Parts: sequence; C-alpha cells; structure tokens
Amino acid sequence: MPERPLSAVLAGTASVAAGIALAVLSADPWTVLGVAVALAAGHAVRIPTSSGRLLPLTAGVAAGAALATDASLPVLAAAGALGLPAGALVVGLRDGRRSLTDLVPAEPLAYLGFVLVFALFEQIPHAHAGEPWLHLGAAFSGALVWLAIDGAVGAFASDASGPFGRRILHRVLAEWEVTATLMASGTIYGITEPAMGWWALPLAAVPYGFSHLALDRAVQTRATYRQTIRALGRIPEAGGLSPRGHAERTADLAVAIGTEIGMGADDRNRVEQAALLHDIGRIVLNDPAVAAGGYSTRDLAQWSAAIVAEVRHLQPVAEIVADHYRPFRNPGEGRDGGLPVGPHVVKVASAYDVSVGGGMSPRDALEVLHLGSAYDYDPEVVGALRRILQRRGTEGV
Repeated sequence: MPERPLSAVLAGTASVAAGIALAVLSADPWTVLGVAVALAAGHAVRIPTSSGRLLPLTAGVAAGAALATDASLPVLAAAGALGLPAGALVVGLRDGRRSLTDLVPAEPLAYLGFVLVFALFEQIPHAHAGEPWLHLGAAFSGALVWLAIDGAVGAFASDASGPFGRRILHRVLAEWEVTATLMASGTIYGITEPAMGWWALPLAAVPYGFSHLALDRAVQTRATYRQTIRALGRIPEAGGLSPRGHAERTADLAVAIGTEIGMGADDRNRVEQAALLHDIGRIVLNDPAVAAGGYSTRDLAQWSAAIVAEVRHLQPVAEIVADHYRPFRNPGEGRDGGLPVGPHVVKVASAYDVSVGGGMSPRDALEVLHLGSAYDYDPEVVGALRRILQRRGTEGV
C-alpha cells in the first residue's frame, strides 16, 4: 500500500525537522549531534534474538547517553529525533522494508518512554549529585519500560493472532536478554564516562562483545537444532513411506493453529517438532516382516514416539507424538480431559494435509474434519484451522 511508505517518510521528515530545531535551541548542540550519530550508527550492528528479530544497539546508546548527559531531556529528545530516522534509513536500505516494519514504530516509542523515565528520576532530590542507586534505578526502570512499550507496540502491529497479552509476553520473553545486555553495557559507559572519558567506551564494549558472541552462538545453535529436526522429519519421505513435504506442511499448519488458539511459545515449539517427527516411526515398515504383519495408527504413533524419546531433551515432544493418534473423545464418553491440546493439533494438521495431498479439495478436507469432530477431531482445533485457511485465501474455504 503506497499510503504507509508516504506516511513513514512524512513522519521521518517531521522528526528530523523537530530534532534540528531542538538541537539549535539546545545549549549543547555538539552533544546532540554526537548522540544522534551514535544512535544512527547503532543500527549498523544488530543482535539476533530468539524471536528472529535483529535488535540494533539503540537501547544501549540510550542508556549511556542518558547517564552521561544527566538525562538532559532536550538533548535526548533532539538526538532521538535526528538519530532514530537516520538509523531506520540504514536498516531499510540494507535489509529492506520487512526489517524496517519490525523496527518502527516500536523503537521510537520505546526510546521516548525510556527518556521520560530518566527525566522523572532526575526530578528526585540528589539525582544531580550522582547517587549510584538513582542511576541504577533509572536504568533498571527504563529497561522495564522499554521492554513493555516495545512488546506492546510490536504485538499490536504484528500480523500474529492469539490473545494480545500472550503476544506481548512472547515478545518480551524472547528479547529481554538482548535488551538487558544492551542496557547494562550502556549503563557501564554512562556511569564510568565522567571519570574515564572516552576510555569508558572500550570498557563497556568488553562485556557487550562477549554477550553478543554468546547470544549469536545461541541463536545459531537453535537454528542448527531446528534444521536437524526438520532433516529427521524428511527420512520417511526419502524412503517413500510418507508424502513429500508432508512433515513440513503439517508443522506449518500446527504452529499456525497453536498460535490461533493461544498456545505459548514453548508449547508451539514442541507441537512443531512433534508435527515434523510424527511419522518417523514409518521407517520400521522397511522391514518386510513388520509391514506384512499389519499395523495400526496407534502402532505408528508408538514407534515414532519410541524413536523420538531416545533424545532425553525431546521427551515432551515424544509424549505428543505418542498421543496424536487418540480421538478427541470415545463414543458415549465426554472429552478426554487427560489429553492436552498438542496431540489434537498435530492430528488435525496431519489429517488435513494427507487429505489435500491425496487429491481432496481444501473445502472437502475441512468438511471431513468437521464431520469427524464429534469423536476424532477437536472441534476447537478444526475451527482454528478453518480461520487460518480463510486468512490465507485458500480456495473454496
């Protein structure tokens, strides 16, 4: 839509104009320029988070600047009005519009909230005397405000579904480590700068550098782990024992359904892994004796679960795999209250993909699931799948 880029340009232009005006009126325009340059340059280096976002160094620069300038509101406001649009331009030119959407408007609003918190702390008696507890209290409170605003605005602006509060919590939990690292490094610089001058910068860079490396390796480890799980899920497909792409498509639908019904991040990860591995037990069918002896869906689920359970870390995933064959409820009985929603999600996602892959239209496949929701399939999960397919524009749904 052309309106959004135009509004972003107008907002950025207005911000820069306001920043220039504040800088001219400020008693220390060179400090404004220095902080603005630091804010803009901080967008050239970004840290990966477990949510997949890449966070610039804005939070650390803001903390250091607030402490080093005694939380001068005109200086911080002018520097933010100049530096944040420039930083957004750096991100947009380098990584495209998608990365810019992840950044704006959450970052400017979080920066504003952080600056206001510092300005309020400066009103406390003895704040200008450099009381350490006031500095640390301001940094800690500002970090909490930053996380809360970034999480709320990001959750509101995202396309994800599910309860708003849960989306905020998911974003905060996925990014608090990076934000805390940046805030801590900025606080070290801001507290030591009056005594050490520019030597405070390399001092603050040491813990930041180690943290950056550790966080980057953690993200890479998680990515490698996910790739390994996905590779294992393709083994039955490689042997012709499962339809091509079935595990990937089932996992995609399972995660979308989990998000739609409000599952937490950890539960969604387990459901995704269970969906990728729910057919791995089919590899035993390569043994002619096993294949000739006959088997049931329960047998397949148990074989798959036994293989997955060999990895101790995947025990919760093995439990989902072991139970995903079970019906929503048995005839003449109520809902199986002892069965969590995860197995139902995997079962519905897998059944839908098998039906569509077998030549059935999406509409007919959904109809089969709805007809089976009396016993086999959880009606809440089936309803969530329908809403997802409708949003994706699936033909006939």
